[in-house]
Amino acid sequence: MNVGYQINPDNHSYIARNDSIVFGGVDGFTKVDISKQDAQKVFVFGGGGEIRSWDGGYTFPLDSIPLVANFIPIALADFDDEVMFGFDEELEFCKNGGVVDTAYVGFDIYSKMLFDVNQFHIYRVNWTHGGYSLNVSNNKGSAFTWTKTYQSENPIYVTIDSTQSGVLYLADGRKIYKSINNGYSFSEFKSLPSKLVGIYKKPNSEIIYAASKNMIFKVTPDSTTIIKSLPFPEEEYGWFPLAVGNIWAYDSYTIDGIHYEFAGTKYMEVVNDTVIENKNYFVIENDLISAVVFPPKMYLRVDSATGLIYRYWEELNEEYIFHNLNAEDGDIVFYPRAPNEPFYILQYQQPIDYLGIDTYQRMFLEAAICTCSHILIKGFGLANTFFNEVYGSENILKGCVINRVLYGDTTNVVDVEEKQNPIPTEYKLDQNYPNPFNPSTKISWQLPVSSWVTLKTVDALGREVETLVNEFQNAGNHSTLYIVNSTLPSGIYFYQLKAGGFVETKKMMVVK
Repeated sequence: MNVGYQINPDNHSYIARNDSIVFGGVDGFTKVDISKQDAQKVFVFGGGGEIRSWDGGYTFPLDSIPLVANFIPIALADFDDEVMFGFDEELEFCKNGGVVDTAYVGFDIYSKMLFDVNQFHIYRVNWTHGGYSLNVSNNKGSAFTWTKTYQSENPIYVTIDSTQSGVLYLADGRKIYKSINNGYSFSEFKSLPSKLVGIYKKPNSEIIYAASKNMIFKVTPDSTTIIKSLPFPEEEYGWFPLAVGNIWAYDSYTIDGIHYEFAGTKYMEVVNDTVIENKNYFVIENDLISAVVFPPKMYLRVDSATGLIYRYWEELNEEYIFHNLNAEDGDIVFYPRAPNEPFYILQYQQPIDYLGIDTYQRMFLEAAICTCSHILIKGFGLANTFFNEVYGSENILKGCVINRVLYGDTTNVVDVEEKQNPIPTEYKLDQNYPNPFNPSTKISWQLPVSSWVTLKTVDALGREVETLVNEFQNAGNHSTLYIVNSTLPSGIYFYQLKAGGFVETKKMMVVK
């Protein structure tokens, strides 16, 4: 059974059985409950009351719609199909029309009610003053039995195991908490890389399935595995554009008490790429534009499946999560030397007109003893760094070269680019990045002289898959983004560059 809202041919809600509409109405239907005592009884809620079916959801006779004064039901008790929970006209929480909880309670798309297998404990998630709360009744939802046990400013998601009494899992932001005493107290169970939007406990197992905006995780006490992810949107790479030759120029200011003085121009550049422990990294250098987060030299790579930027830290001889291109308000990146300590947090995201382009900016507050922050602007990358602890500095983006396109005040940027990016002296085909990949990867090459260029992909048997480039190109650095056809299977493929008398082939791997 499912319910929904249909725009055409008329604006009305519907009830469907096996996707065939069996009942329609003007009021909105929002929820379906099936009696645990008699599966032929189907209850549909929404629109100010409930309607009922006695034949398994095939028909909903009009005389099945009860008229209960001052009571709007929202859920059926699983222990007794004669018991319903809802609200009165004062929006007080009721059981069969009688008030059982006088706390401020509201229901929306994040609200739900769950019933413990012991038939006594009931778990209610609802919005209230200050956010969302979990409320527990220890005696079938009766009056004076409800206790608020958890509250958050975020929507929270709760799941139970239908084979285990007293066990609850609660998702709040990136964290999953576990209770073994009917939700009266919780301990942290897992921390995931993305903010969660749903959670489900597989009965009679140790498996939890958790969903974020772009990923589904399989979570056990010992592991967290991404079992499904949506392709990372190409435009999201613009939050921190990584390509060899990208340059940023900043007006730098010193802060000395009340004095704010111009201190010259500082730069950041993606100077080249390299391979460390079989992973491709971009090498980024800057003129000390940040006190903590952006050191003078960094090795960064983007995970195309998750949108996470990893930094290889030479001193630690390992990589850590440096940034999250998928970040949402409140998301935290943790300090690599102390994994439980915040490194910085996304305070907000908002639209902005930057250089005449409608885009978005993100403000990150850095968790340091100073007042520190940085700003990313989509399409441009790092736009501002700020540091102040009696003495400090601020660096404000004034111009940049992104994928060989100039933005802003580029006077000094062009000079730097011309000095640091001369015409190549030899042909070269770079290893694609990322690799392995799905669904896209970048292929770059350089030409010492203008040439007719062809770039093709072939499979392991040498059969041509696709022609990516077939044109005359000027001397210099070039690249293309290869997006694989959705029907192309996983496996080893090759890409071959021909320019003048130069021919080179490299291997790449598609993983789905």
